[in-house]
Amino acid sequence: MNLALPPGSTVVVTGANGYLASHTSNELLKLGYRVRGTVRSPKPWLNAFYEREYGPDRFHTVLVPDFRDPAAIEAILADVAGVVHLVSDFTLGTDINEVVPWSRQATLSVLQAASHVSSVRRVVLISSSMALYTPNPGQQGVVVDQDTWNMSAVLKALSPSWNLKTQSHEPTSQGMQKRQVEVYSACKMVCEWEAWEWVRCHQPAFEFNTVVAAFAVGKILMDEIPGSTMNWVRGLLHGDRTPMTLVPPKWFVDVEDIARLFMIALLEPTVASERVFAFGESANWTDVLIILDQLQPENPLIPSPVPGELHDCAEIRPRARAMQLLREFYGQPGMTPLANSIARGIGCQPLKN
Repeated sequence: MNLALPPGSTVVVTGANGYLASHTSNELLKLGYRVRGTVRSPKPWLNAFYEREYGPDRFHTVLVPDFRDPAAIEAILADVAGVVHLVSDFTLGTDINEVVPWSRQATLSVLQAASHVSSVRRVVLISSSMALYTPNPGQQGVVVDQDTWNMSAVLKALSPSWNLKTQSHEPTSQGMQKRQVEVYSACKMVCEWEAWEWVRCHQPAFEFNTVVAAFAVGKILMDEIPGSTMNWVRGLLHGDRTPMTLVPPKWFVDVEDIARLFMIALLEPTVASERVFAFGESANWTDVLIILDQLQPENPLIPSPVPGELHDCAEIRPRARAMQLLREFYGQPGMTPLANSIARGIGCQPLKN
């Protein structure tokens, strides 16, 4: 197989102790690469896990407390062939002026630092389905393609009618959650958009791709990793309805499928200057709760579904390209079924058809 980076090369994975980043490192190690994972504080358990799985000298961590400093990032890129940037702001804040600048500067700092290191040949950035559009369940005719951007989320996040101190704009818990989604969506859209603009303006020597991912579910590799969005799904087992009120019905995707699409964006020579779309299947929380009930039929804490819940009907046209890439690169027939992903994420055997 012709690969953009030869096996044995070193790849930096930022935020290596994260849910998706841990799977990304795992896939790289499976394929014979070395991984330099960034963390903000020492994580000896992370090094120990990969050493048990792959032996010594394959994975190690480096401390990067602040990604807004290009010089600090450049210092860890010596002899690195590729960078997978996954660090982001997941605080779900309500103030766009606090959330966006940090993530934006962190993204641009990685690109700037990588452009100064001649060994770096590929950089891949994580993005989100929320950078594309905000789901409106039941709405027909929504078409998403390579050129779709969630401009409306940015405009809403910048709305002058929102007063953070008085919460005069929808002063309810539901209003606050809606605001968090707007700011998060705006942050993801701005970071990816500005990354592409930076690459267009500066024309770095490295190839740049992004992976635009839907709501991630699936196996959590280590007990020490909270599990991000999968942890929300796990919370439903204990009666925590947070995701049902915060996240509208939308597209889901298996975390390992995302990690494999990262490998493709990093290693497949024909994927160049491309947004790779990681979308598994459209589902609502009723679908998720039914799966959880089937996996744990004796659990009385699983919430009841909301009657009449609709689905995200958006047509994701680039999804076909991602599935083609998975077939060609991995021999994988399609995206992982949602039920299997959730089963893995809560430590159960997959449901039988």
